[in-house]
Amino acid sequence: MRIYREILKQAWHILWSHPWLWLFGLLAAVAGNGGEYNSLLAAADRISNQANFLGVLKSFVAAGGMGQTWAAVADGFARAPLMFVWGIFLLAVVTLLIVWLVVVAQAALIKAAGTIDGNEPISLTQAATGGVKYFWPILWLNIVAKFFTYLLLAVAFLPFLISFLARPEVASWSFDSLILISFLVSVPLWLIVSFVLKYAAIYVVLEKQTWWHALERALNLFFRNWLVSLEMAGLLFLVNIVISLIVYIFIPTDFGLQLSLLGSNWNTLALIRVLQPALITVAAASWYATFSYLTWTILFRRLTAGPLVPKLVRLATDIPNYLDRWMTPTTSVPPSKPNSAKR
Repeated sequence: MRIYREILKQAWHILWSHPWLWLFGLLAAVAGNGGEYNSLLAAADRISNQANFLGVLKSFVAAGGMGQTWAAVADGFARAPLMFVWGIFLLAVVTLLIVWLVVVAQAALIKAAGTIDGNEPISLTQAATGGVKYFWPILWLNIVAKFFTYLLLAVAFLPFLISFLARPEVASWSFDSLILISFLVSVPLWLIVSFVLKYAAIYVVLEKQTWWHALERALNLFFRNWLVSLEMAGLLFLVNIVISLIVYIFIPTDFGLQLSLLGSNWNTLALIRVLQPALITVAAASWYATFSYLTWTILFRRLTAGPLVPKLVRLATDIPNYLDRWMTPTTSVPPSKPNSAKR
């Protein structure tokens, strides 16, 4: 069975036959669409650079930076309390609006993907309405995802913090075995949380489950199909790499130099040259976010319809057959001669 090929092909078809999904993908990309393996690589990079971060933080605290920052905030409030409060209010409103748009876009993508994969019609308005309907349960799932993500990051970071407090000099710190072991322990938990919350969101939208019941069912679904989930995440990781390479090719490497040379010579062509990298990056992020949500939703529908055999299992089953073909000698059978006619 060509499981992944059919799923990716269907997601690709939906992606290009319904371009209005890209709008939701653009909004959903704000929540991050690098995929599970990209997130792990980013976390590993953050943990490996904690020595520099802690060194700067220690110098900042020692120089009285915290007190100076607090004094600057208090001074700004004393000088213009109304403007200060108004600024905080506007920041809160903008933040809540962005959160609302992102969550609605996530639910709308799942709703549209499940409906289209089921050969039923759906419009942008219907998808958006469905996204608004499931705003609160998807929001709670996002909060749970962020909580466990930062919790696991803190667990992986804790040995480094202990090492930071125990060693007097920054130069003597290293990425020692304790930190490596802590990170390797947190990796499986991180993946489990990511996959479970992904499936839970789809359970909420497609099967109208409460967010808590959806978590229970998603946990069961993942452990019954953990290898399929890992393989699909790996394929999407490869797709992400290909898209990143394409974006890198089309974005000029000397963009900063071109921007500085333009100076005051602004015109339509100059504006296009400046906006080109941003437009390419935004389009790629929107495309990949949409494709990712479509792929996971279609995979979810296949998993709930019946168990799927992972590719590695199928390969392990086929290897003995291949070895048997290669190691079994082939014997050539001489062609039979026709009987001569008796005289």
